[in-house]
Amino acid sequence: MSMRTSLMSKRQVYQKKPALDKRFVMIFSMGGRSFAVPMEEVGGIIHWPDGMMVPSETPFVNAVVWREKDIIPVFNLAEMLELTIESDPPLCLLVKHEDGPLAVRIDSNVPMLQSVDHVSMQRSEGNNPFITGTCSLDGQSVTLLELSRLGKVLV
Repeated sequence: MSMRTSLMSKRQVYQKKPALDKRFVMIFSMGGRSFAVPMEEVGGIIHWPDGMMVPSETPFVNAVVWREKDIIPVFNLAEMLELTIESDPPLCLLVKHEDGPLAVRIDSNVPMLQSVDHVSMQRSEGNNPFITGTCSLDGQSVTLLELSRLGKVLV
């Protein structure tokens, strides 16, 4: 084998493989329905912390919870979607937000991390600015949410 052939085969071996066309999402339930949110928007899942109602002019934000020394506003996504949390105690989905974290009450079913093919993700335009489409998981259609927009867009 010549030096040139050897170098070419090494280049072929070290060339980057094409990126997988997948996205990681967190699957959780709220009101018995399954939802998916991109992992880059998830700040964590914790037990529902103590909280209190507060006055607010932001729709669906009417409470705060404490996490260690932080006070986190609660976005009542279940109320906005006209759902009822089906467990007591619920879990808390911490949403990464440019203004700081937001807390969202979710059912106590343990959320799971799932990789989803981009081809199974269908974008949709609708009345709700937080619902961006659906994805197919194990033959089931799951609603995709964009939670980083919570508190910014009035519905």
